[in-house]
Amino acid sequence: MKWNADSKVWEVSIRLHPQDLEKALTTDLYSARPDKRLSIDDANFPEVATKYLSSHFCLRRSASAMKREEFKAISEQTKLKSWTKLETESTTEDEAKQDRSSLKWIGMEQERGWLWIHLELTAPSIDPERQKLWFVNRILLDSVERQENTVAVDPVSTKKFALQFRSGDEFREMKPAK
Repeated sequence: MKWNADSKVWEVSIRLHPQDLEKALTTDLYSARPDKRLSIDDANFPEVATKYLSSHFCLRRSASAMKREEFKAISEQTKLKSWTKLETESTTEDEAKQDRSSLKWIGMEQERGWLWIHLELTAPSIDPERQKLWFVNRILLDSVERQENTVAVDPVSTKKFALQFRSGDEFREMKPAK
């Protein structure tokens, strides 16, 4: 992830094995139809992948006093079984959009067995005096055994840092570790 100060968005490139993502999307999308499969070559792949990634890879805001355990409990309580809808603590769709990031599909490419997905992530605005930003990364954690995700963050204004995510540990405050 790299911050683009001109456009005020995070430029995100996600590298993963295409068969892992196809399996995760197929399992969730076609659970009632085991004969059906989703492929990266399908016309609706960008739309389906963006919906999946929007609920599995996002930034969410909370009150600045909220501790990690509290955020995790609230996020787990509000996690929807279907990723085709936004997960939300809010009562309206507009409020939900203000509390979490949004993703825009830019494109994808394949390179030596890897799939690169390029996105723009628009973070929710926060008041640093009263709110903080949480990074949620659940990509493939439910579908690939021992999956670990690393996110390299380049905020430009401060030093680069990385965040680690694994099953049961999908939430990090969006700041460098001490």
